[in-house]
Amino acid sequence: MTMVITILKKSSWLCVFLIAGCAVTSQITNTPRSTIEQQLLVRALERAMANLDVGPFAGKTVAVEFAGLTPDKDFAREYFIAWLESRNVRVTINPSEAQLRLKVFASVLGVDQGQSFIGAPAFTVPLIGFTMPEITVFKDVKHNGYAEIKISTTDAATGKFVGESVPGIGKSNHDDYTLLIIVHFTRTDLEEQKWDLGA
Repeated sequence: MTMVITILKKSSWLCVFLIAGCAVTSQITNTPRSTIEQQLLVRALERAMANLDVGPFAGKTVAVEFAGLTPDKDFAREYFIAWLESRNVRVTINPSEAQLRLKVFASVLGVDQGQSFIGAPAFTVPLIGFTMPEITVFKDVKHNGYAEIKISTTDAATGKFVGESVPGIGKSNHDDYTLLIIVHFTRTDLEEQKWDLGA
């Protein structure tokens, strides 16, 4: 009987070490945004632009003013200008040469993250300081990119309001799933590009 108890004790310690060995290490990013976040933003921006009607600007010379609420607006501005030029719209930095002035508002440009979790979270055992790893039955980490762009147009010569576009809205997602600690898979739409430079 004593031998059975000893074997059970050793087996239980072995299970603890095996579970500890399955712990997932944290990911460290060396940039302000991870590569996944960058892809989410770019795909959402592309999809928002694809929903804009820039037909009335084709063949015309425009000056672009771009406004946004995040530091990503600088990249978004250059990306938007390149997209306009690929659609036969001439963009100038000299307002006196422009026929139209476009005020572009990126009212939404960002990434949200949410998580669903079933299992035991990681915790530190008091006194001995041993950290018990997270034991996952089911975990879903959702990353969603959002972009919303609107264009307000005025006549460059007279300053008269010409029109305003319907907001172009773009979304992207990347979900990471974990089942029973070791089974991991991803569902994403990041490869579905809506626009390429020079298209």
